[in-house]
Amino acid sequence: MRNLKKIIIVLLIIIIVIGGGVFYLGLTDSLKINRVMEGAKKGMEKEDINLLMSYVSHKYMDDYGFDYPMARRFMSGLFKDFDNFEVTIDNPVIKIQDDAATIQFYLWISVEWNGSSAYIVGTNRAGANVRAHLKKEFLNWKVVKIEGVR
Repeated sequence: MRNLKKIIIVLLIIIIVIGGGVFYLGLTDSLKINRVMEGAKKGMEKEDINLLMSYVSHKYMDDYGFDYPMARRFMSGLFKDFDNFEVTIDNPVIKIQDDAATIQFYLWISVEWNGSSAYIVGTNRAGANVRAHLKKEFLNWKVVKIEGVR
């Protein structure tokens, strides 16, 4: 009877250790990247520049010539010019390789402008095909580049 209890306890400890290792090595990065997407979406919808930019790396640089300070000024200007941001992200596909990741997704951003609704990213027919590049900085994932937003 005592040996059975010891065996059960040892098996539970082994399951917990293996489960924790699998969770730590693979699933946490995907969860953290999903939190980056959701957090950035929430930052835009709340028009909170500090929340939005907390998910962007200070090393941000894209093909449009924007770096971190320029992107921050650009987004601040959008928040001043438009109201009621609504962000829709569809079909995200996350690919992780070491300390880098890409997320491919379709994006719509609609706003209120002069009393009517308008899309500033995507159209009523299709979302913009966006690719976000992320790097792991210390323990967090940060956006370092975005492609496909026109």
